[in-house]
Amino acid sequence: MVSTTLVFTAWIFLFTSIYAVRLLNDGLYRAFKAVIILNALLFLAALLILPFPQARDLMWYSIPISPEIPGFPRLKLLAYESSHYALLMTPVFLYFILRVMTGKSNHPLLVVLAVGVPLAFSLSFGVLAALIIALIIGSIIYIRNLSATYYRYFLYGAMFTLVAALLVYFLWPENPVYTRIHNIFSGADTSAKGRLRDSFMFAFDLVRNNRLIMGIGPGQIKILAHDLIINSYQYSGEYAEVVRIPNSMAEMLATYGFYGALLKTFFLLFFFFRLKIYNNLYRFILFIFMFIYQFTGSFTVNIAELGTWAIIFSARAKEFDINRLKELKA
Repeated sequence: MVSTTLVFTAWIFLFTSIYAVRLLNDGLYRAFKAVIILNALLFLAALLILPFPQARDLMWYSIPISPEIPGFPRLKLLAYESSHYALLMTPVFLYFILRVMTGKSNHPLLVVLAVGVPLAFSLSFGVLAALIIALIIGSIIYIRNLSATYYRYFLYGAMFTLVAALLVYFLWPENPVYTRIHNIFSGADTSAKGRLRDSFMFAFDLVRNNRLIMGIGPGQIKILAHDLIINSYQYSGEYAEVVRIPNSMAEMLATYGFYGALLKTFFLLFFFFRLKIYNNLYRFILFIFMFIYQFTGSFTVNIAELGTWAIIFSARAKEFDINRLKELKA
């Protein structure tokens, strides 16, 4: 009953968000500008408290997430952890990234710093990877519709990232970022392994015995998965105390079976084509990002994910309409 009520409140939040985004109409820029300024001010406050361990945890996330890497501060501001903060801010960050890349920003360097520095300090590999992949896919698909300015900034960003990566590699080869990347590809990273392989492994094990179609139902993961990891996987300690599936699509599979997972995918694709999301660069890239990210993290009642879907399917963002970008190129 508690979990079903939580799902119901998530639906209320989703439709309220859709209504709120529609009310904005062409005021999306003003709303996002206020958010980016507030985020910058909070980031400065976070930097001020960083040297003080007593206050640091208010805005920084220091829990170890990978073997051989001690806990170090990652930006979370007022969110409960870094990945959630990065996901919350992605619609705003992407909006201003595209404004810079399409030549619509009067102060591109300042905007890039306001977006890139906090996102980099969050060190959310899942969000960063999904965002980069979405930007690359969008750039390839609309290569004939985007101006030379867009690709110039795209090239600048790629070159800066490459140079920075090489400098860090030669000056600090054993830094936590590269160590974690190595752990991810070797399968030793606990966070990546938990969000990817373990999430779908748990989900399938929960539903494979006569529950493949409809799943185990809301609220049952914390009960059945607890028994599963103790009896089947023989986990112990803190891993056996709190059980959750930190992956939106894997949790959907476990809770509502293949019926729920396929139904969610169907509606996402249906509204993608019904609302012609592909006619707007911002909404298209944000859709690709969120579609990828739901297979790597989040959870079914995550308001950051639901709010992003509301923006994708309701925001106008006319300045990024493909037809307008074609006219600018001409």
